[in-house]
Amino acid sequence: MSNKVASILLHPNAVREQSRPLPARIDPNMRQLRALVAVAQGGSVHKAASLMHLTQPAVTRAIHELEQALGLELFARTPKGMVPTTVGAILVERTQRAFAQLTHIEQELSDLGVSRRSTASIGAKVTSRHLRTLVAIDLHGTETAAAQELDISQPSVTQTIRQLERIVETNLFIRTARGMLVTRAGEIVLRRTKLMFHELQLARDDIAAQFGTISGRIVVGALPLASTLLVPRAVTRLKQEYPDLQITLLEGTYESMLESLRCGDVDLLVGVLRYPIPCSDIVQEKLFEDLLSVVGRKGHPFAQAGSLKLADVIDCEWVLPYKAAPSRKAFEQVMLAAGLPLPKHAIESNALVALRALLIESDRLSILSRNQIHYEELHGMLSVLPIDMRGSERPIGITTRADAKRSVGLQALLRHLRAVGDEMKDGHTVETRR
Repeated sequence: MSNKVASILLHPNAVREQSRPLPARIDPNMRQLRALVAVAQGGSVHKAASLMHLTQPAVTRAIHELEQALGLELFARTPKGMVPTTVGAILVERTQRAFAQLTHIEQELSDLGVSRRSTASIGAKVTSRHLRTLVAIDLHGTETAAAQELDISQPSVTQTIRQLERIVETNLFIRTARGMLVTRAGEIVLRRTKLMFHELQLARDDIAAQFGTISGRIVVGALPLASTLLVPRAVTRLKQEYPDLQITLLEGTYESMLESLRCGDVDLLVGVLRYPIPCSDIVQEKLFEDLLSVVGRKGHPFAQAGSLKLADVIDCEWVLPYKAAPSRKAFEQVMLAAGLPLPKHAIESNALVALRALLIESDRLSILSRNQIHYEELHGMLSVLPIDMRGSERPIGITTRADAKRSVGLQALLRHLRAVGDEMKDGHTVETRR
């Protein structure tokens, strides 16, 4: 890269051009990334070599290899030393955040009762091979399958994971006849490793944004209430603004989505908020409150009544959310306040498709948000009974990792979610395009 381009990179408001596309991901070569951080901290190859206990040519080679892999100049060579370019500073910050995850491993293992004899830090000893092997074994459940993904031999996988276990000084997996089961210590190392990889992927997205390309992947955990209107509308607006973004929508239980969020597999959850907050490493943002309704098929015998009370429909057949769901708890609170028993022999379902079929093909009733059945009500499949359900309100909002440094794309999605949330809070609807 020319000196002219290097000087442009030092001015973040200037127009930039890439010499070639960025790689799809930044490979976590630990030697190169350690050299990157050391040069940024020391301001020179000489000081970085001293910090890393390496020769100057070794540090210079590591930086050169990283710049070649990215096709970008990461440092401006000046008479006063080496100064990170704009993209270099982005990569340094994300790399430092990635390495911080390895530091967290040591503290969390200590809290678990793992006592390490070695004085060397885990971050100074692990390699990208160790970490990729760890993730592959957890994903596939066996060393053989992990070897196939990594394109290495099964004995190499075994050797690598045992090396990692010696570094952390505890077992990460239990070997069983059915495969490899991760231990509690393994869960800690795995979660922090995934977050480390996630930071490096975000570094690539942040660098691309400096060149005017908002790309990368955002994974949204859409909980049941949010998957009908809130998330689809926000995502549609986001894609109109940034068409190069890849959006993945996942549905599942709150518990499974929360674990995915905490390890970086999911970027945010959207749906009913939980109080008290279940863990200290997430934050919640309330968008609006949602009220439950009693719902039946179009033409239900009670649908045309002028007004009803819960007592009038208590003897109907019901389909209710599973017991741990916030909507079930809210319904039980309303029933308790009304002095009514819970419906007997109710079917339990948290799948909207199955629930819809159960309602349409019978006189069963259920409790749902009108936001969840927007299209079913619009197209005459389901109707809301005139029953006062005050007291069943639930907070709807966004859950993210507390320490997350959000990409441009994620910030934009949050902005659209807030805007759609405001519309839903005010009772506005977006007309369906036909």
